[in-house]
Amino acid sequence: MTHGPRKVAELIEENGWSYPVSVARLEREHALANILIDEDGDSMMLGELLAQGDIERFEDEDDLYEKLEPLFEAERERRSVGLVGKLKQWVLGTYVR
Repeated sequence: MTHGPRKVAELIEENGWSYPVSVARLEREHALANILIDEDGDSMMLGELLAQGDIERFEDEDDLYEKLEPLFEAERERRSVGLVGKLKQWVLGTYVR
C-alpha cells in the first residue's frame, strides 16, 4: 500500500509525465485523487493536500519528496489523537479530536 509522497510520484509516473510537473497540472488532472497519508489507511484528496502548501511545481522526484513530506507529516500530526481520544473512539465508536 503506497502512501505519502511516493503515492504522488507514482501518480505522475502512471500518467507518463516528465519533470518538472506543475502543481496546477496535478490539481487540474487529479484534484479528487484519494492519496493515503499513512500506513494506517488514512487518506485525503490530492487537491486538499496541495492547497496546504505554497508550492508551484516539482523540479524532480527528490524535490517532490522534499516539498510534500512536511505537508504529509503535518496532516499525520493533525489527525493523531492522544490516549483519551483513543478511549473516546473505542467507547463512542467515533473519531474525536
